[in-house]
Amino acid sequence: MEEQFAWPKSWKAWTTLLGCFFLMFNSWGLVNAYGTFQSYYMQNLLPGQDLLYLNLVGSTESFMVLALSFVVGRFLDAGYYRYLTGAGTVLVTISMFVLSAINGNGEYGSGNYGLIWLVQGFLLGLGMSCFFVASSQGK
Repeated sequence: MEEQFAWPKSWKAWTTLLGCFFLMFNSWGLVNAYGTFQSYYMQNLLPGQDLLYLNLVGSTESFMVLALSFVVGRFLDAGYYRYLTGAGTVLVTISMFVLSAINGNGEYGSGNYGLIWLVQGFLLGLGMSCFFVASSQGK
């Protein structure tokens, strides 16, 4: 007869599960939401911009999350999960605020592609990479 798995009943286990869900939501969930940003860029901020360049922002986000996983994983294994979570929180929060500020009033054609790529592709991807591996480790 097989032994039944006993679900954890402590509050720490369930809050860890909830925290890992939010970390995953704020890493890979934001990467998956890039299509919404891209349609706004195409229709309002960067009309006429080549689609290849707009796709480069989202692919840079994905690349940063996945490529930096081995570095973040090493820091996570060394026990720096609190620092990683703090750094990711600061980077993602600041990146989202700066992303709204660099586009001026949001008027038609007022976007700056280089700054959008730097902030959303690079900085936001860097912040999300701090969350991605940590979300599957649950300390």
